[in-house]
Amino acid sequence: MAELISIGEALIQFNALTKGPLRHVSLFEKHVAGAEANVAVCVSRLGRSAAFIGRVGDDEFGRNIEAWLRAERVDTRWLRTDPAAPTGIYFVQRGYPIPSKSAMVYYRRGSAGSRLSPEDVVEEAFQGARILHFTGITPALSQSAREACFKALGLAQDNGVQVSIDTNIRPALWPSLEEAAEVLMPMVEKADILFTDPTDSEILVGENEPEKILEVFRGLGVDTVVVKLGERGAVASSGGEKARAEAVQVSVEDPIGAGDGLAGTFLACQLAGRNLFDSLRRATLVGSLITTVRGDQEMIPLLKDLETVYRYYYP
Repeated sequence: MAELISIGEALIQFNALTKGPLRHVSLFEKHVAGAEANVAVCVSRLGRSAAFIGRVGDDEFGRNIEAWLRAERVDTRWLRTDPAAPTGIYFVQRGYPIPSKSAMVYYRRGSAGSRLSPEDVVEEAFQGARILHFTGITPALSQSAREACFKALGLAQDNGVQVSIDTNIRPALWPSLEEAAEVLMPMVEKADILFTDPTDSEILVGENEPEKILEVFRGLGVDTVVVKLGERGAVASSGGEKARAEAVQVSVEDPIGAGDGLAGTFLACQLAGRNLFDSLRRATLVGSLITTVRGDQEMIPLLKDLETVYRYYYP
């Protein structure tokens, strides 16, 4: 069985080849994406085993996603094909309206992935697993997806599986930020590993200063807290340890997906038994690398390549 179980929605991303508003873009690249799928692929490339739980449509995009995940050695036995709904897609608008940022335009309402339900979450997937991972996106997709997350939390507890959550709040997916906090906080309090950032933490606990964020979530019982700080790197706290890692300086093409690469690398390093600082520094390095190209997964390195680039930046 897989060491890591990732549960969520895998989508097809159409990434603009030119910068500016989508109405002026004619050409796009197609990529497989989705936060939890990105993490599963990252963990697999870095030498650990991963499985993905979710739904795709009975269409070419769904078949694309399944084939991609299988090629990445992600276990897809719990990826269901839903004949009643299409695979979700989204477009990446680059460099507009903020020149250095990307914006996402989703077409996922009523998608197969949003129809994730408790029946998709089976105990067999948790037997022998070490980490369950999902993000705040999944419970925002639908009531049934929310119930699937709660079932997964229960099965993780029953089977001695650690819980990893990335808060990843997408305001467009929630009726209100208050509802986002109301739904996510009971889940966060069950987490063993938490990834968050100052914006999400402000919504959840009213704190946006990194050290205070670490303190508050550790006080809620979360064993390991990682605060993502974008181009400033990340800070983390676990047990009696604290760590800080700076992001490496790269030429940024598209920042989307960096946080998933950071989370996936950190989890792979933890599965490999690395300490907090080594895990965090490698995680921020991969997060930086991902921003150098279009697509969320293309620059996730293999384990041997990660060690090569790590020695380059940290001789």
